Amino acid sequence: MVNLLLNLLVILFVYVIIYILYFTVCVISSSKAKKFLQKQKYNAAAEPNNMIVIIYARNNESTIVPLLEALNKQNYPKNNFQTHIVLDHCTDNSSNILEFIGGAKIWRVGENAPVGKDEAISWLLEGLLSYQNVDAFVFLSADRYIDENFLASINANLNGENIIVGLTEYISRTKTLLNSIKNTYHSYIDRIFNCGRSLMGLATIIDSDIFVIRKEVLDKIKCVDFKDVNSELKYTTLLVRSGFIPKFCPLVRTYTSIDNYKDRKQSVSFKLSLVWHCLRLIFQSNIKFGEFLLNILAPNFWFLMLIYLSIFAFTYNYYFVFDYTFVFTMGVILAVAFLASLYTSRIGAKNVGYLALYPLYSLLKIFFHIPVIGNIAEALTKRKTDEECEMSTVDVCVTDGRNNLNCKLDLISESGLVKAVFKFKKKKYSSSSQIRMVDAIKEVSDKLNEHGFRIKICQSCGYFNLKLDGSTNMVKGYCNRLVVQNQSDIPMDTILWNSCPYYVPQEVNKIIDINNFRD
Repeated sequence: MVNLLLNLLVILFVYVIIYILYFTVCVISSSKAKKFLQKQKYNAAAEPNNMIVIIYARNNESTIVPLLEALNKQNYPKNNFQTHIVLDHCTDNSSNILEFIGGAKIWRVGENAPVGKDEAISWLLEGLLSYQNVDAFVFLSADRYIDENFLASINANLNGENIIVGLTEYISRTKTLLNSIKNTYHSYIDRIFNCGRSLMGLATIIDSDIFVIRKEVLDKIKCVDFKDVNSELKYTTLLVRSGFIPKFCPLVRTYTSIDNYKDRKQSVSFKLSLVWHCLRLIFQSNIKFGEFLLNILAPNFWFLMLIYLSIFAFTYNYYFVFDYTFVFTMGVILAVAFLASLYTSRIGAKNVGYLALYPLYSLLKIFFHIPVIGNIAEALTKRKTDEECEMSTVDVCVTDGRNNLNCKLDLISESGLVKAVFKFKKKKYSSSSQIRMVDAIKEVSDKLNEHGFRIKICQSCGYFNLKLDGSTNMVKGYCNRLVVQNQSDIPMDTILWNSCPYYVPQEVNKIIDINNFRD
């Protein structure tokens, strides 16, 4: 047992030594970041590549418009790029506004529900890959902002590269402690690890929100995998295994709100499983593939400190293969490399404190993801402010064809979603959370219909037509009763949950003489 423990400690310390050396080399490499500027300047006059820009949007009306306008104003030949925007079950006014602006081909998917980013883009790519005279595809998220030199920068940095992963800069409109911690950590990782690895010719895990890939690579790989951060890691592994190295480039920049911050950390179990299944391929692949697999297993701050301090304490009290002085020296090298990284990253002295707080933030995230603790935290924060949770109650009538019952309908808006709750005496039925109130009320209405009841409101009335005004919630409509009865040429405005004495079921629309209906 003692020998087993000693062997385990040796393996763990070798693991720490490799990481310390790797981190030190990354810091040294990142200090040469001027090479990015030199390359862009050298290739500024390069022949323009023909690019297809693909933007995935899911109710991003506020950002997709300025993004398309920025693409239309690029300092790049208009004949050398085209824009395709795929709208995934968008219920806002994105489509109408984008078509008005022009400059892009609009595609709509997800008629009844969102299909997801991976499926939507894969569907679009099936057709676009057959296009001739295309050099590269640029993938963008609709929540991004870009400047007028975005495509020119891609063109300059794409020279000699197969795949580029761009930089995301987060904009904080309100400076909070949490925003400062996340922003500082993100900048530090980009400037030390991603820049350092790129300058050494090593792979960066792709980010499907800002991602450039040559068409010839896609023709060979035949797919993308943008489902989530785990899928992006798996896809990067496939690319590197095939000899295509995604390179990080800090000059290909996009901007987005800090509210869209993504903690791009893959699950530990997924990383271990991926490495385990790829181990047999190491000796059949290039060196960079083996390095990439090892990098997947890089430790986080707490794991590194736990291993190092345990070995440090052990060697201080007991005999070990590596003596106490050597272990201490490796700790000094790590500390010096970290101090050098603070200077190289140029995050500024005032942000060092925010960076130091990130390990605590990450520990708290793990802590609150423990099921029991997470449930308690959720219960303690369940109470919403008036701004976060709004509710109104309306009186409604339900009929079984003979009797009318007076009931209540609660209309609830919470955290950007809505639901409808039907109440009769002590009985209650709640819809699931929906994006639109029209869908929430329909769910309640359909449930009542299954039990032989009909809710007598405008939404389920034969005179009613929904008003497609581009709003997300869709609560407005028209009453056509006076039009049907030749009393007016203009339908009356109404709201989904309104009611009146002239209610008729929707299926009566198919009957020519609507006035013959009797409740």
